[in-house]
Amino acid sequence: MKQFSLILILFLLSVAASSQEVIDRYGALIRSNVSEANVYLIFTGHEHYEGFEHVLEVLKKEEIQASFFLTGDFIRQHRELVKEIAAAGHFVGAHSNRHLLYNDWTKRDSLLYSPATIKKDIIDNLKELESIDIYPEVFMPPYEWYNQEVVEIAAEAGQRTINFSPGIRTNADYTSPDMANYLSSQEILKNLYHYEQEHGLNGFHILIHPGTSPLRKDKLYLNLDSIISELKERGYHFFRFM
Repeated sequence: MKQFSLILILFLLSVAASSQEVIDRYGALIRSNVSEANVYLIFTGHEHYEGFEHVLEVLKKEEIQASFFLTGDFIRQHRELVKEIAAAGHFVGAHSNRHLLYNDWTKRDSLLYSPATIKKDIIDNLKELESIDIYPEVFMPPYEWYNQEVVEIAAEAGQRTINFSPGIRTNADYTSPDMANYLSSQEILKNLYHYEQEHGLNGFHILIHPGTSPLRKDKLYLNLDSIISELKERGYHFFRFM
């Protein structure tokens, strides 16, 4: 595994250097092509799904293709919806089969499942996608939480690991008022546009959850239309993963 790890890291560094991608310390792609004013809308799906049709309608109206990372559980429960997403031209990738937390929140280097279990969880997710003729090569870990070993395991399963770009905090739209880290949509949008003004968003992966806890009444995905319009006005173009 150590030899494989070194080879993987060297490969990822060479790819990043040649294409101006940003790879995090664990080996995951967190920005794509920083030299261009392109952004990548990312949506994940597992337990909640109430906002998916709204998101698809907005993307269709704006003529934008995005990327959806879906668990095996989601696919089994919403097979026709997943087919609809793919038919609309969006990228559909794996997000784990059962949405397991692969590694500890506080001791990130510690796996909570064996490498074999994690690999099977990823492969089982891929099998669900293959059953509807979807064959992705890009993977987003469950909870968007992983370490180097998880990235290596995903690579063994033929998957390149990606994650959202840190700093803009759109990923906090899963929080609800009962949580200490709760952020309202207004706060998230303020942070997004301020970050763009200060640093730019070239190559950013912008994660939005199209399904969240019923305890969160303030759904960020309902602002998707305005987010797209604002970023278009600021000169950005929207792309999906391949």
